[in-house]
Amino acid sequence: MSSKTENPGIPLVGLNGKLKKYKTLENEDGDFPPGRYETVGTRLARRKELFVKRKRSSDVALIFALVGIFLMVTQTELTASKVYHRSSLPSHLMKMAITASTVALLIFLGIYHRLDVQLFIVNNCVDDWRIPLTARRLVQIMFEFVVCSIHPIPGNFYTTWPATVAEGEHNRTLRVPLDTILALPMFLRLFLVCRFIMLHSKLYEDASSQSLGALNRIHFNFRFIFKSLMTMHPDYVLTVIMIVSFLIASWVLRLCEMSDTSDESVHSNFLNTMWLVAITFLSVGYGDIKPSTYCGRGITVITGMMGAGCTALVVAVLARKLELSRSEKYVHDFVLDVNLDKQLKNEAANVMKSGWFIYKFRKVRANSSKALAYQTKLLEAIYNIRQIKAAQRRLMDASITLTEVNKTQNEANRTIELIRCKQCTLEEKVDNLEVKIMSLHDKLNAIHKTLKE
Repeated sequence: MSSKTENPGIPLVGLNGKLKKYKTLENEDGDFPPGRYETVGTRLARRKELFVKRKRSSDVALIFALVGIFLMVTQTELTASKVYHRSSLPSHLMKMAITASTVALLIFLGIYHRLDVQLFIVNNCVDDWRIPLTARRLVQIMFEFVVCSIHPIPGNFYTTWPATVAEGEHNRTLRVPLDTILALPMFLRLFLVCRFIMLHSKLYEDASSQSLGALNRIHFNFRFIFKSLMTMHPDYVLTVIMIVSFLIASWVLRLCEMSDTSDESVHSNFLNTMWLVAITFLSVGYGDIKPSTYCGRGITVITGMMGAGCTALVVAVLARKLELSRSEKYVHDFVLDVNLDKQLKNEAANVMKSGWFIYKFRKVRANSSKALAYQTKLLEAIYNIRQIKAAQRRLMDASITLTEVNKTQNEANRTIELIRCKQCTLEEKVDNLEVKIMSLHDKLNAIHKTLKE
């Protein structure tokens, strides 16, 4: 902290405009000012400004990433439909546009990480910018740059990869354009969507939420934001994830299988690849359409794993949606308890009725068949009473949850506190009564002495 006494008239957050040090938070040459800040207000204003700039740079980086993916898909579809050749001028112009968007993406990605390092310096009062650059952060930055830098390059280049070998087939290789291999990793740029969701979340932007998280040692990362979204809107989140994954997997599978000329009529159709991805996603697998490349097999394996995970999430969400609420559970348990009570009374009446008829028929004849029949009914009624009482005990055990235990404990605490207050009041009254009795006793002694004299 600073050794100077801060002026209480200076606002802690926000830019005032009247004070020169709040107008800009950079040096004249644009570098980050070294050393500690003079006041807490300067540091908070700097933090707010860096937070806004970092969010803005992340938004622009996401826009360029989506533009690059859109141009790549357009380029691939136009060349696949033979609108123009890969060595033609429009193809080169389209790939140059993809390269330009990739360069812009890398620039704004570097700006984002620079602002992130500066924000770490402000939050932790660090003097040297090399301190936040840990090995983990450096590996993450390099990985993001490598992933975002992969894109189809201008030119017409080809490579070969082996095709799958089915029963009765010979080994064969496929001549694949290099653009296909370079286009597949471009979908990894969608990790910027996760960063966009995190930075624009109300929980992440709210200062009170950040304070509560710091007190409870909760890190506001994408994992926490995703869990909160799954808690508040599980149906919408799962629907979006499944639809986006389905469309991307279908198009990527079509891109992998497009180079197989032996089954071009089957694999070049987008609807066929959607059908293959759908039956794989749902773990059905009819086998009428199968991938002919190892790339396609890898996509189907990943699709099957995603389908299993999404199915588990859907089952969990549906189970929580179909679960009775607290009030509904109370009503349901009350109705069941009333029905069981009625059945118990009926069976008790059957016991008395069967016992009376047994006594009546045995009085006439010892081994009467009607007496034996009513004895059987008596045993059945006794067995039913035991079953009903067991069902009532199970219902009582199921109706008592942690919420009811907590509520009962709170009510018991309030009752004990009320009894304690009444006891304190009673003790005060007893003390006052004792004081008054002592005073009366002193007065009586004084009267007695006076009468004696």
